[in-house]
Amino acid sequence: MGAYLHSIELALPAHAISAADAQARLHDGFVTAGEDPSVIEGVFQNAGIAQRYLAKPPAFYLEQRGLTARNGAYGEVAPRLAIEAAGRALEAGGLTPDDIDVVIDTSCTGVLIPALDVYVANALGLRKDVRRLPLTEAGCAAGATALGLARDLLGAQPGRAALLISVELPSLTLQLQDTSRANLVSSAIFGDGAAAALVTDRPPTQPALELLAHRAVLFPDSLDVMGFDLKTEGFRIVLSPRIPLLVKRHLRDEVEAFLGGLAVDGAPVALAELGFFVLHPGGTKVLDNLRDVLELDEADVRHSRGVLRDYGNLSSASVFFVAERLLAEGALEPGALGLLCAMGPGFTVELLLVRAV
Repeated sequence: MGAYLHSIELALPAHAISAADAQARLHDGFVTAGEDPSVIEGVFQNAGIAQRYLAKPPAFYLEQRGLTARNGAYGEVAPRLAIEAAGRALEAGGLTPDDIDVVIDTSCTGVLIPALDVYVANALGLRKDVRRLPLTEAGCAAGATALGLARDLLGAQPGRAALLISVELPSLTLQLQDTSRANLVSSAIFGDGAAAALVTDRPPTQPALELLAHRAVLFPDSLDVMGFDLKTEGFRIVLSPRIPLLVKRHLRDEVEAFLGGLAVDGAPVALAELGFFVLHPGGTKVLDNLRDVLELDEADVRHSRGVLRDYGNLSSASVFFVAERLLAEGALEPGALGLLCAMGPGFTVELLLVRAV
C-alpha cells in the first residue's frame, strides 16, 4: 500500500505587506540600532520577496511587546488558520472528520498547550480517539518530518488517514531591539500562513504525490546554525551565515546517499533522472545553492521561487505551499519521480522521494 499526499489547502491571515513597505517601516529602527542603511536596503532588495502576509496589522510590530502579548496574538490567529485550512482539506479530499485517524501538526513560532490539534479536533468534530502528534520544535524542516512520519504510520496500519496541519506566524518573533544581522534578515524574509493536507493509502482521484521513501540527516556540531532563543521579550531568531556553506558542502552527498539506497519498480534511482523538485524556499541564497549543488535548471526551482516571492519563508508550511503550487499547475507526468527537501534546526535535512500520481 502506498501513502499519498493530496488535498493541500492554504490559509492566510488578513493582513499583507509589500517588501517595500516592510523596508520603509523597519528602516529607521535598524539605522538607530547602528545598521548600515545600504545593508538594510540590500537585504530587502535581494530577498526575492514581493509581499508577505502578517498575523496582525503592520503597526502591531512597531511597538515593543513582550512574550505574553506576542504569544497571545499567536493563540488568537493560529487556531483560526489551522481550522480553516484543515476543514478545506477534508472537503477537498472528500473525507469526513470521522475518517481521520491521525493528526500531525507543526508549528515553531508560538506556544499553545494544548496544541493546535486539539483546537482543530474540537472545531471539526474529529473522533475522540484520533491520534494527535504535535511537532513543535523542528522548525522549517517540520513539514517534511510530518510527511515522513505520516508515511510510516500509514504503512504500519493500512486503511488509515492522516491530516497534516502546519501553521507558522514568524512575524510575531520580530524583535525591534535585536540588532543582529540574523534579525534583519528574518524581518525581510519570513511570512505568516498555514497549510493542511491529507495523507492516505487510498490512491486519490486528483493529482497527488506518492511518498516513496524518507530520510532525515542530522549534522553534528551544528546547534548554533538555526533556531530560536526564548527570551522574556519573545523568540529571538538564530540564523547562521554558515547555512549556505553547509548546503554547498554536504547536501549533494546526502541526496545521492539517500537515492543510492533506493530502487523503484526494481530500477535504481539517480538524481539526474528526477523530474521535479519540492524545495523549501529558505531564502534566495539558499535556493540558489540548492539549484547549483543539485545541478538543476532555474525551471526546477520556479515553484519554490514563486512561493518565496508571494508569501516569504513560511517555515514548516513552506513545502506544502510549494507542493500545492506544483500540483495545481497540472504539468506533472504520472509516474515521474521527484525530491522533496527541507532544512531546519539541528542542523537537519529532511529528504523524501516522491512520485507523481
